[in-house]
Amino acid sequence: MTTRAKYNVGVQTFYEDTGYETVQPMAPLFFRDDFVGPGKLVIPAAASDESGMDWSKKIVGAGPPTVAGVANAVGGQVAITLEASSQKQDAVLYWDDQKALDTTKGLVFEARFQLSVLPSVAAVQAVIGVASDWVDGPNNNTCFVTVGATGSGALLLRSYDGVTTVSAALSPALTLLTTSWAIVRIDFSDVTNVKIFVNGVQRTTAAQIVWAATSTLAVLQPYAAMYKASGTGVGTMKVDYVKAWMNRA
Repeated sequence: MTTRAKYNVGVQTFYEDTGYETVQPMAPLFFRDDFVGPGKLVIPAAASDESGMDWSKKIVGAGPPTVAGVANAVGGQVAITLEASSQKQDAVLYWDDQKALDTTKGLVFEARFQLSVLPSVAAVQAVIGVASDWVDGPNNNTCFVTVGATGSGALLLRSYDGVTTVSAALSPALTLLTTSWAIVRIDFSDVTNVKIFVNGVQRTTAAQIVWAATSTLAVLQPYAAMYKASGTGVGTMKVDYVKAWMNRA
């Protein structure tokens, strides 16, 4: 492993050049969570936030689906899991709608994740990225940019800035196995050309995502979810870490 440095619109960033992970950005605002330690095994429920905890979970369904830390996982992990009850289910790891990431200030979001149980049918949707307030179904968020999958491990990119919807397979395409880990990086350094990288490779084409959201619409939160509107489909996403950095002005 070698750690190298580069500049991205004036922000010096140190990265690990074989595993694709950003090690340390020299940005005014930097958030990082590796989900390490016993306090991360229990994620508090939405509207029951706990002092010192960055995260909440949104649970829809009586099965129920779950959002919980993985015991003794090397490096720390949170698992987001749908189960097979025939019902609407939503399991979300997020900031309980406390949005603080401004996409107009050079935001970069990065996370490492695994689809340890692939979405079993097309009705099951996995997403990870940044989004507005929770609503019923990730396709209905007010604004968002995510990577995800439906019915397989084939990754899709999706975005909506309040005006334009983008929904497409990655280019070049990428399909995850249940044993695969992927590092996704969403880079808003240029809002006229938002870039999505997966495992160090840019997967968006030039100006595929032109981000028009401004003011409060541009301020988002981390959002990782497994969702189904109905049926017995299953799926599990494991999240290893979440990082985000940006300028203050």
